[in-house]
Amino acid sequence: MFAYTILGLLARQPHHGYDLKRAIEQALGGSREINFGQIYTTLGRLERDGLAEVQSEADDGRGKKTYRITAAGRRELEAWLDQPVVKNESFKDAFLVKLIVRHLAGYGDALAAITRQRQAYLKQLRGLTALAAEKADQPFVSLLAEGAILHLQADLRWLDLCDERLESLESSS
Repeated sequence: MFAYTILGLLARQPHHGYDLKRAIEQALGGSREINFGQIYTTLGRLERDGLAEVQSEADDGRGKKTYRITAAGRRELEAWLDQPVVKNESFKDAFLVKLIVRHLAGYGDALAAITRQRQAYLKQLRGLTALAAEKADQPFVSLLAEGAILHLQADLRWLDLCDERLESLESSS
């Protein structure tokens, strides 16, 4: 997905690595710092794959390159943008795996683990709510925060279900 972010920025106008880093960090509301190595490694792969190319190189001895998207890069970007996102339906939830392993190992109190997880989710929820309010003037950042809030709320409802099922399982044993 990171490569498509860079292609999207290059589709608007040519950029060098520093501009790309700054634009991505700004779009994320400063909530994540992007590593220059990640930028330049990705640009190298895009160039190798014919999706981006060097437009110009500075004559200042530092070798600062400005990249632009190629026609193949535009086609690839447009195909990716038009493709619907399919949610991962596999059972890879780390907390669920911990509950299963806890049960299989006969290790500890599952209900206490659910309570700890609920507290962690509530703490995250408070932080994201504050971030959404703070970044209300940045629509994409606030949308990211609000999406994460909705996911956490769903996770909290799921923990309620875990609580109910495990309580009934323990009471029937």
